[in-house]
Amino acid sequence: MGGIFFAATGLVTPLADADAARAATDKLALAEQSLCAGSGGDSTIQSLENRPPVSPEQAVAIAAGDALFKGNCAQCHAVNDVVVGPALAGLHKRRPVSWLIPWIKNSSKVVASGDEYAVKLFNQYQKQQMPSFALSDQEIRQILAYLEVESNSGMTKTSAVALN
Repeated sequence: MGGIFFAATGLVTPLADADAARAATDKLALAEQSLCAGSGGDSTIQSLENRPPVSPEQAVAIAAGDALFKGNCAQCHAVNDVVVGPALAGLHKRRPVSWLIPWIKNSSKVVASGDEYAVKLFNQYQKQQMPSFALSDQEIRQILAYLEVESNSGMTKTSAVALN
């Protein structure tokens, strides 16, 4: 069984199979290429160096969140780009987890409750209803952990609904 070595912590996170190891290696290689090719230069590298280390448990949650995002969210959302729905970079700074969990589980219920941010978001995206998801709170937290890491990569732009 392979694993991912995190230089910042010196820990190895085991991976279940060769495909998972290849996928993780490919993702790390792409991230490295993006850093080298990105316009962030030394400031991007500096921001990555200053991030706190990731524990093995966090690494597992982030990897699970990546898979859950791709399987449930990526059809309509991207981290940095507006697709059908808004870009999700910086989501952890825009809304608290206590708001996001009910929204992801059943956004129409949150809109129907009259929540100001939910109604603005619904209207901004041409009243496209986000489907309800039968995800556990833990799975949603894993997706949010993945989005936070992607948002903090130093290569993201954010899009938010302004409340006036």
